[in-house]
Amino acid sequence: MTVTLTPSTGIEILVWREDDTFHARRAHDAAETQICLGVDLFEVIAELAGLDLEDSAQAAEAVALAEDAIRRLRNAAVA
Repeated sequence: MTVTLTPSTGIEILVWREDDTFHARRAHDAAETQICLGVDLFEVIAELAGLDLEDSAQAAEAVALAEDAIRRLRNAAVA
């Protein structure tokens, strides 16, 4: 299953899970996929979305997006 995230920057990000790692890339970009553990997913999302982690609101958005993606992907794996 692939989850599509749309942060406030409007850049769609695709996230999926393979075993214990998460994979993410911009939806309409053929660039290389970034691979990370769940604890680092917010950083990857922030980078791909152009969110500034030094800004508390944008950092909170990146964390919320990562938590949402992880929750949705884990729920899909159980179902």
